[in-house]
This record gives sequence, structure tokens and C-alpha cells, in this order.
Amino acid sequence: MDPELDLGTRRLYLSAALTTWAARSIGRRVAAGSGAGDLLALARDIGAQTEHVQRVHRLSFEPPYPGVTAGPETVRGGLRLLLACRVFGRDGGPLGVVFTTLIPSRPPLVSVAPAGTYIPEEWLPPGGTP
Repeated sequence: MDPELDLGTRRLYLSAALTTWAARSIGRRVAAGSGAGDLLALARDIGAQTEHVQRVHRLSFEPPYPGVTAGPETVRGGLRLLLACRVFGRDGGPLGVVFTTLIPSRPPLVSVAPAGTYIPEEWLPPGGTP
């Protein structure tokens, strides 16, 4: 990431880059009819492939991307998995909090909120253990 970009622009760039990368890694969109276990498995798969993103963009994530979750939620008759982690730049300074949302039949959505955004302490990695 270009260090000359201001922090807001860097967060927007990172959102777009991670959204594109996550979509490529899962085949453009979450499969229709995916259940809770499928969403958790997708999150684990995305997380297993993040070394390339970290290296190319000179980032680090805490906890490892895509982060921690409260687990799949039922929303408007469907399922949603929301994950969160903190992201740091090459200098170790905080860039923000990355939120990744997986919903069946939709492409993954990634947004980066300001660094001070709260992540609940009780959330766990998609595998269920800290």
C-alpha cells in the first residue's frame, strides 16, 4: 500500500483489495444454500490463504485474517457470518478493524473501520477455539 495515501484512503483501498481477494479465493460468491458449517469452513479456508495478501500489501492482522466471530447468525430468513480482526501497516501502526461478511448467494463483503472500533472479547476464531 502506498504510504502517501491518507488513512481513510488506505482503508478504502484495503477494503477493495480484500473484497476482491476473498471473492477470488471462494469462487466469486458464497454458494447458495450454504449452511452454518459451510460458512465457518469458508472463513477457515480464506484464513489459510492470507500470507500472500500480507506479503503483497505489507500488512499484519491480529487475530489472523479473517478474524473472530460470534458465529453464524440468522438474519431475515437467511444466514450471515461476520468476522473481525485488527490490521496493521508495515510500520506496525494500526490501520483499522477489518470486517468480513459472508452471506449465501452473495459475494463476500469486506470493510475497514477506524482502528478504535470495538471487537467483542467473547468472539472466537471460526474453528471455535482461541
